[in-house]
Amino acid sequence: MEKEKYSVIDADTRLRLYLLLLNRYREVIKEKETKSVSEIRQLVSPYNNEFLQELKKKLLADMPNYSYEKNFYAAVVKAIRYMAQIRICEFTIPFWMSFAEIDELKITDARNMAIFFAALLRSFGSENVKVVITKSGKSYARFEWGGDNYLFVPSTGSLLKNEDISKLFETDPPLYLFSDLSYESYEE
Repeated sequence: MEKEKYSVIDADTRLRLYLLLLNRYREVIKEKETKSVSEIRQLVSPYNNEFLQELKKKLLADMPNYSYEKNFYAAVVKAIRYMAQIRICEFTIPFWMSFAEIDELKITDARNMAIFFAALLRSFGSENVKVVITKSGKSYARFEWGGDNYLFVPSTGSLLKNEDISKLFETDPPLYLFSDLSYESYEE
């Protein structure tokens, strides 16, 4: 009886094989990862996402009497700290990741993180948070609180406020803003 010959593949060769497959099927992946505006907006919805509800409970565990009016900004700070654990990597083939996948792998792209952050803020009670996509394709999450405008920058994990947001958008204006509640387009 002849023994089958299998060789152990080293990590470098395995990586090169995966890259070969990804590059070969790049267009198929892009096509399959396409979502409609309605589907993308629903990603921001805090409803029907069990993982998001569990994460909200975990982040707000030390606020048993959480109130949007009193505790929202403290919840935002917790969300930013949570997001700081996740690395940003811009993939050559864009694809959608679930919030659970992002949490497990601790890596995503800026677009997925902006959507994740916005959904988390929606779960905290914010009705004015929106994902912002600029003309250059950069992704952010924008919200208002206490009369101020804030912008979460996924690539740095920072939070811009008021005039700093205006300065940023002077050089790279918003193309569209969305949440599960609204959609605004600034395409010419």
